[in-house]
Amino acid sequence: MDANLYYQVYFDYELKTKEEVYSFISETVCQDAPSQKKEIIEQLYEREKVGSTLIAEHVMLPHIESNQVKKSQILFIRLSDPIVQWDHKTEDIQLLIVIILKKKENDQIKKKIALFTRTLADEDYLNRLLKFDEQRDFEKEIRRF
Repeated sequence: MDANLYYQVYFDYELKTKEEVYSFISETVCQDAPSQKKEIIEQLYEREKVGSTLIAEHVMLPHIESNQVKKSQILFIRLSDPIVQWDHKTEDIQLLIVIILKKKENDQIKKKIALFTRTLADEDYLNRLLKFDEQRDFEKEIRRF
């Protein structure tokens, strides 16, 4: 992970539903502007209407580009227990990799995020993230990219 790209890790985090996940994301990215939380949640739902964000078994990639955030960031949320039912087609979610891109982000950051998203095509990488028991190992794997 590029040191200049802002990311946060939440390991063994307890979230039980998609609604809780989206609420958590909005609270995390809108800490300075609580009035914008609702808009972030709506954008996440709108993005999901376009197509599933399931990128591998047990792994979701919610992502939006928003003018409601001041800084682009990536959130890694490794759940303490799987979300049994994400929606009517998706179940047993254990890891969320959330990309929040600031509207009109500069090209350098966009390129870094694009490079990172290519690593998500590596099934072995995602499987390692799913299997770590220790947060330290999980974060070490993330920093490799």
